[in-house]
Parts: sequence; C-alpha cells; structure tokens
Amino acid sequence: MTPYDVVMLDLDGTLIDSEPGVYTSVRYGLAGFGITPTDVQLEEFMGPPLADVLPRVFGLTDPADIPVFFDRYCEAYFHAAEYEYAMYPGMSGLVTDLSAAGVTLVLATAKPHESASRIIAHAGLADCFAFVAGSELDSSRQEKAEVIGHAFENIGADGTSHRIVMVGDRGLDIRAAREHDIDAIAVTWGYAPPGELEECGATHLVADVAELRALLLP
Repeated sequence: MTPYDVVMLDLDGTLIDSEPGVYTSVRYGLAGFGITPTDVQLEEFMGPPLADVLPRVFGLTDPADIPVFFDRYCEAYFHAAEYEYAMYPGMSGLVTDLSAAGVTLVLATAKPHESASRIIAHAGLADCFAFVAGSELDSSRQEKAEVIGHAFENIGADGTSHRIVMVGDRGLDIRAAREHDIDAIAVTWGYAPPGELEECGATHLVADVAELRALLLP
C-alpha cells in the first residue's frame, strides 16, 4: 500500500527543466515592450504567475499589458519552444512506477493545460496521468491553489476523502497545498532561490529523486 492515493506533480522545475524554452519565449514577449531582460529577471518567471512578475519586476502595471505579453509569449512557446526541455533524471521512471502501483497522478501546473498535456505526451507519460490541471489560454487560473482546487473538482477527491500530496519546487506550490490541507513535498532541484523552501512549511524537503521515491514508494 502506497502512502498516498493521489500524487500531484508540478511540471516546470519538478518534472522537467523547461528553462530554455521559457526564456526564449519570455524574451520574445518582452521585446514587444522594448524590454531586454537580464538573466536574473528571467529567473523570476520560473514559478510565479505573470500577473505577479510583470508589474513587480518590469513595472508593467497596466492590466492590458498581461494579455499583450501573454499573446506574444504563446506565439513563441507554442510554436516550438515548449519542447525545449529536459526531464530531470529519474523522474520519468518514478512517474511510471507510481502509475503502475495504482497511484492516481495529477499534473498541477500554472502552465496552460493544453501545453502541459502536449509536453507529457511528448515525454511518453500521458497515459500515466489521470488529469492535467493548468491555467487557461486567457491566462486565468494561474494561482496554484486554484489549480489544485480545479484538479480536485475533476478527479472527485480532496484532502478529506483521500491521502493526497503535492510535489513542487517553489514555495507557492507548498503554500497552495497547505491551503487545501494536503501534504506537500518540496524538491530542491528546481528554481527556488536559496532559503525559500526551508521557510514555506513543507511536510518533507528532498534533495534528489531517490529521496522522493522513498517517500512515495517506500
């Protein structure tokens, strides 16, 4: 018997290193505003919603800026850049083994669900997931707590009826899980800046896939 009935997995920074494709698309999106981002600024896009990053990092405070940027970002990302990623070593095998063990797997990402679905299909893992929860192409439902709630509605399960854990690489993943009163595992190989994961109240903090496997398939 596995310790969790449902394992919810973040995509970027947890399953895949999507940094190359995201950076390509962000540069293209910001070029429409005459902005050339630094590497440090680009790092801000690996996790938080666009509605947070654009005003905080680039001073784009007009609500109309978000869809303009998002349209340009999608133009670049959906036409090739979404496949500029690498699976983190060991994660593909873990996903396959969890599925074979009868665990319900859910992908929970701020990325548009159409794109996320294509990526896991490209990785050969689509059949392992019961549901892909993500944002919409109009940039709605980017907050991770909303994504988790959306997943719960569609799989007919929540923390009161099932043993559920969220696995993610950013504090926002962990805090969203705690909002829904489910366990949260923080992985350190993703995009979190130093100190973020130690302060977000994760149930477990793991440094490699072997440690994660030991928690999910003991």
